Amino acid sequence: MIYFCCDQRRREAVRQSDFNGIDFIEVIDQEALVEADRQRFLHLYLVNDPGVFVYSEDNLRIEGPNAIEIVSATMGLGGQTNVIVIEVAQPGDYSAYSVNLVTSPLNPLPPPEIDPALASVTFSFKVECATPFDCQSRCDCPEPENIDTDIDYTARDFYSFRRMMLDRLSVTAPAAASGHPADLSTALVDVLAYTADQLAYQQDAATTEAYLNKARSRISLKRMTRLVDYAIDEGCNARCFCHLAVSADVLPMAPATVVIPSGSAVCTQLSEQPRTFTRDDALLARSGAVYETCFDISALFAQHNEMQFYTWSNGRCHLPKGATQATLAGHFPELSAGMYLAFEEIIGARSGNRADRMLERRQVVLLAQVQFLNVDGEPLLDPVTEQEITEISWHGSDALRFPLCLSSETSIEEGREYIEPVSVARGNMVLVDHGQTLSGEQLPDVPLPTLSWAPGKGFGDQSTSGKGLSCADTKCEQDQAETIVPRYRPTLANKPLTFSPEYGVGAPASELLKTPEPDTTYASVSLSADDGVEVRPFSVVRDLLAVDESASVFTTEIERDGTVYLRFGDNTFGRRPLPETQFTATYRVGVGSVGHIGADKLYHLALPIPEVIEVRNITPGIGGRNPETNAEIRKRAPYLFKTQERAVTREDYQTLGRRVAGVQDVSCAYIHTGSWITTFALPDPEDRVEVSESLRTTLRNHYEAFRLAGHDVEVSTPVYVPLEVTLHVCVTPNASKSHVRQRLLTLFSSQRLPDGTLGLLHPDRFRAGETLHLSPWLAAAQNIEGVIAAKALLFRRFGDPRTSGLVDRELVFSRTEIARIDNDVSHPGNGVFLFDFEGGR
Repeated sequence: MIYFCCDQRRREAVRQSDFNGIDFIEVIDQEALVEADRQRFLHLYLVNDPGVFVYSEDNLRIEGPNAIEIVSATMGLGGQTNVIVIEVAQPGDYSAYSVNLVTSPLNPLPPPEIDPALASVTFSFKVECATPFDCQSRCDCPEPENIDTDIDYTARDFYSFRRMMLDRLSVTAPAAASGHPADLSTALVDVLAYTADQLAYQQDAATTEAYLNKARSRISLKRMTRLVDYAIDEGCNARCFCHLAVSADVLPMAPATVVIPSGSAVCTQLSEQPRTFTRDDALLARSGAVYETCFDISALFAQHNEMQFYTWSNGRCHLPKGATQATLAGHFPELSAGMYLAFEEIIGARSGNRADRMLERRQVVLLAQVQFLNVDGEPLLDPVTEQEITEISWHGSDALRFPLCLSSETSIEEGREYIEPVSVARGNMVLVDHGQTLSGEQLPDVPLPTLSWAPGKGFGDQSTSGKGLSCADTKCEQDQAETIVPRYRPTLANKPLTFSPEYGVGAPASELLKTPEPDTTYASVSLSADDGVEVRPFSVVRDLLAVDESASVFTTEIERDGTVYLRFGDNTFGRRPLPETQFTATYRVGVGSVGHIGADKLYHLALPIPEVIEVRNITPGIGGRNPETNAEIRKRAPYLFKTQERAVTREDYQTLGRRVAGVQDVSCAYIHTGSWITTFALPDPEDRVEVSESLRTTLRNHYEAFRLAGHDVEVSTPVYVPLEVTLHVCVTPNASKSHVRQRLLTLFSSQRLPDGTLGLLHPDRFRAGETLHLSPWLAAAQNIEGVIAAKALLFRRFGDPRTSGLVDRELVFSRTEIARIDNDVSHPGNGVFLFDFEGGR
């Protein structure tokens, strides 16, 4: 039996005994003094000093494929007595040879004083020769022989697994395969069959989750659709503006502090609770809805509870739709730009009854400018009445959406009484959004590894193992077991998790109340990690694929029932938490349309501020959006491929241009400028004529992300062509000519009609390069009640008889031309549309 052992301990055992043996052998090659002596001298080293024993050529034998003659053998070398110098007649070849110590030429057994295990040594004469091959013999252990077994791989349930195991047991252990339920072997088979059945179910479930149309888990759908860059909509919380009325001014204790910090809770009415109280999460959970402030409130002023508008001694006044400035009655030095004001109708304009006020006549605006002092630094006054006033203006995006009545007179039935004020302005406003913050929730500790792969069977990188070591040394390394990192995927105790947008400080009120896009909302959750050495914050991100291995982040995965799972990094995409790390979660709950409360529903402030006497939301809760369902994800995600994200053809430029706000259509043309191809984009703005320079710049920058390399984009301005049209209208004898004229002027208007539809002459009705047909206008005029017939007398470009389209009943325009008919008496050069009536009364 020949053994290969990693630990060579035999020599140590012989060294401590009276026996001797071969330690190693050297072949003298390049160190030979004479070229002819290369590979002819061998130095055989013994383990111990031979003492009185002397070995000659009769005690040595060289074995190999070719016979090697030993010329001489002498004891000792340079004072070393344990060396035998062997001279051979000629060198051997590249084959392996062995030197054996024998008793005599006729007795091949080792001498009595020589250990039989160390009586022979294998060597090569060409050990110092360069060779492209590894001279080390292979020392791989043979692979165990695989025994083929007959296994029914179609078994997928408990009974088929049980039958397969009993059949196999009847072959390998016939005595144990009785099949009796009381036998231990049968009980073990039942347990194994049950486990196999559960594993098969998990495999089938995993296969089911791998298909978009079959997956039942919302998390599976999120991960699959992420492959096509589809971001699942997790919903959004609602928001509104809340008014805080105070009995006295509430000022901060120090300049750098605030009276109401961001995140303070307000809620709907609770029975037997004061207006303000110390925050209690259990008490807040009993309310119908909990909102929290989005910004810090530095101070509250009693003077801002209600501010009346100044009408300059006039009566029955109103602020028109689109107004961006007004005058307040009184001196308000605490008002400043950046504050929010609410305009509210407090009494019915027709009846004078508070119950008849219109709740939809409320709007919050962002103050842009406040003037309460004159040029001399004194309070601003009305020069006639010498009453103190304050001039205010607000952001253009918050222009009034409706006429705001300031003073009125009741109807005849109500006695014709003068009413003032009908509407007022209120300060002390703050944006609040739906969701209750829960803090201090302890998550399960990160578990310690409890399982390991079998040595050498893990997924660790083995590419660097054994570098610089021989085959024998590599084989003798102890394989280290690779621990299996347990999955840490904790869940939050409460749901649903709040998703909210980032609120910009100083943004217009209309922008804050808009429903944000799905990719602009973020999970309201944060973690604090204590690993025993330091406390580190973990922040939430939308996706772990965008972070590096050092980032302390996590992401949320929400199941169909609203359960929130937290997913951490793997030291490649995000930092993996250390074992036994303790996490503390702070998050908000509340999302979707459940936060859509009506106006005046908020009642309490969860802060002990006794000066606050009233809490109510001026505007209703709006902007909430429910999370996407599984059905909606399956319906929308596959169509993401059809979203155009490049501009190649003219149709691509047209489609992408329509995404820009304020552009209803784009006409494009390819023109070679002599050096490269330039795409000339001609925008058609919405609701107006004339393309502004800012719109041209916005569109040009928008195309930069989509255009092809080597293609230039230029945004040009369309040429507006005024038209001159006259229709002859025949009116029925019993119809009022003035009524018919009014209906026709309303229909052929360049404005948006009260019902929301566009007039036939509205700028959005015309497109660049589009042929304008006469027949639709004639048909529309003849459909008016009281009109018998209509025909065109003029249909041409303004002032150009050569362009009459009466014969062809159409007008043709070039690619850069857009028809225009403002029908403005003051500016006839912008197009006129006239009527010539006949008949009627």
